[in-house]
Amino acid sequence: MRHLDRDLKLLVASTVLFALGVGLYLQLFSVYALDLGASRFMIGVLNAAMLAVAAVSNIPGAWAARRFRLKPVIVVVWWLSVLASLSFFLAPSWPWLIPGLLITGLYFANNPAFKSYVYLKSDPARVARNFAAVYGSYPVGLIVAPSVGGALADRIGMRWVFLVSTGFFIASSLLITLIRDTTYHTADAPLSLRALACNRRFCRYLAFFLVGFLAVSMGQTFLSPYLAQVHDQGWTALGVYASLAALGSALLTVAMGRATDLYGPRASIGGVLVALLLGSVLLLTSASPLAWGFAVFFCGGFDALRMGATGIVGDSFTGMPLAWGYAIFDTVMGLPMAGGALLGGLLYRSGYALPFVLAIAIAAGLLVALAVTPRDAERRTLAARD
Repeated sequence: MRHLDRDLKLLVASTVLFALGVGLYLQLFSVYALDLGASRFMIGVLNAAMLAVAAVSNIPGAWAARRFRLKPVIVVVWWLSVLASLSFFLAPSWPWLIPGLLITGLYFANNPAFKSYVYLKSDPARVARNFAAVYGSYPVGLIVAPSVGGALADRIGMRWVFLVSTGFFIASSLLITLIRDTTYHTADAPLSLRALACNRRFCRYLAFFLVGFLAVSMGQTFLSPYLAQVHDQGWTALGVYASLAALGSALLTVAMGRATDLYGPRASIGGVLVALLLGSVLLLTSASPLAWGFAVFFCGGFDALRMGATGIVGDSFTGMPLAWGYAIFDTVMGLPMAGGALLGGLLYRSGYALPFVLAIAIAAGLLVALAVTPRDAERRTLAARD
């Protein structure tokens, strides 16, 4: 944290407060939807709808980041979290969860401006580590919140947990207004689709993470439903497991950022893939609560892979505006995220373990791909940073 400037520290604090709010219900949401009458397959549909909106929202988000200053875009979109939690609180049945999920998807319009802001506030040699510090603060907030959310759900009902979340979202939104604006140095850079198609490094990242994010979507979406329906875990236990998953995500995200800056993307991605593979295997094969705890801790690698990718791909945005680079990457990644939720729903309906079996196969395949791909481009990147 000491290498972060004032504004990045404010981003960290705001993100922690946001995570405390969303963490109260994030891992419990699918189980809540089941209680409201949604089917196992519909869980995948609901998540896919939210992720599809999240992917599309990156395009207007990139336009806004180029058209306006970064701070106003970040602040305005940040307040959408308040509307989402209130809509979940008011929902009488599962179809009424859809408006809140769509608002949640719109929140991702913040990605281009937010990520550009972090990038521009970072020294070139510390980009991945700064992204890891900012985005790693998100699972830090999730370490405590899910356990509290589960306990509250047992005592006052899950519906009222969303009202408590609203208070955290308001505090987070107020704090984010204190950041100072920054000049968007690439505002005049043109967006060339031909240059983008010829950017081989960026295209390699797209291809690799397209497959990786498919595994992420299936693993994250059905982790809590699996524990609830296969291992018969209640709200409080699910909250504790979600806290352990967040702890694993926080530690793995920070480690991934540091490893990327020091040793290159291959080392950081490989370590996270090993963790999520191990977690998925333990989840399916173990038969004790202690083992399930270790399993969900390593399953934090699902979230770490998604967040760690942000600190890796920025260096490949050669010849394109920074905001559009992140927008294009996040929009494309929305395809496997939404598709993974739908595919996972189909698999989960057929067999509770099937989404995790496919995630294991994908992680193993990506590890093999890392092992056989050339290292020359990675060496050049590390030399340029030094």
